[in-house]
Amino acid sequence: MKLTGRFALIVAAAVCLLVGSIKTMAQREGQGPTSGQEPIARRADLYCTGFISELPPRVDLQLIGGEKENQKDLFSQGDIVYLNKGRDAGVQSGAVYYIIRPAGKFTHPFTRKSMGYYVKELGMLRVIEVQDKTATAQITISCDLITFGDPVRLYEEVPSPQQSGWQPLPRYSEGTNGTRGQLIMSPNQHEYLSANQIVYIDLGYRQGVRPGDHFTIYRTIGKTEGPTQYKDDNVSTNMNSDFGSKRYRGGEYSLEGAYQTHEEVLSTRPKLPRKVLGELVVVKVDNSTAVAKITRTTAEVNIGDLIELMK
Repeated sequence: MKLTGRFALIVAAAVCLLVGSIKTMAQREGQGPTSGQEPIARRADLYCTGFISELPPRVDLQLIGGEKENQKDLFSQGDIVYLNKGRDAGVQSGAVYYIIRPAGKFTHPFTRKSMGYYVKELGMLRVIEVQDKTATAQITISCDLITFGDPVRLYEEVPSPQQSGWQPLPRYSEGTNGTRGQLIMSPNQHEYLSANQIVYIDLGYRQGVRPGDHFTIYRTIGKTEGPTQYKDDNVSTNMNSDFGSKRYRGGEYSLEGAYQTHEEVLSTRPKLPRKVLGELVVVKVDNSTAVAKITRTTAEVNIGDLIELMK
């Protein structure tokens, strides 16, 4: 009986492990019971990304000092800091503010169109005491080092988009004729991007974009994706004339010559399928720009790659 009982326990454990493995595999394929429930963006993706604003941000409420400013002028999470306005300006105890830093005007790197003002997000603070002309606050979140003069703006909660049902990427589709745009910058000036990184796009509310929208990232087959050029291409081309070599006189037929040159093929071939590089989901939206998170990739993504709204 003891052996039988042990055997039954072993079988039950094996069944539980098998069921767990099946559930895990199903969830990875987007078919599990929790698919669609996970938030796409975490706290840092929502509050530390920065943004491109059409209008310059207000800078009248600023950080003007800190509790240990005789020892340091850079502040981070947990530090006590002072604001330049207080009770007279309507600042209230318990209020939460973003800490920002305007970086200047931003121009579209490819069209040279003015897109607005790039603003960094440095963290968040909570007011703990209010005086007539000043306020005392504590930094609750720091995304970067914070210093004198950094403006603050009132906190507005940004909800995270939720994962939608999993679908395979259309690697070589013709597209959906949806709204199209371009990747124009990343927060840390990275030019080569992968999954789980933040990027800015040149579409916003005016183009009908909303938080949670999914876009395909793609690249057309052109100069950067065309045939590889070798230093001996001209030699092969010369050897291709009438399948014989006038220069080398090595025989009636060229063993290296192609039937047509690259240029002849390129001049007559139809448009090739686009190259799908991945997918992104919009997190925050302004009038003409938006912040998005790359959720998956099939290849390296570059600033300048194109995007199209998925339907």
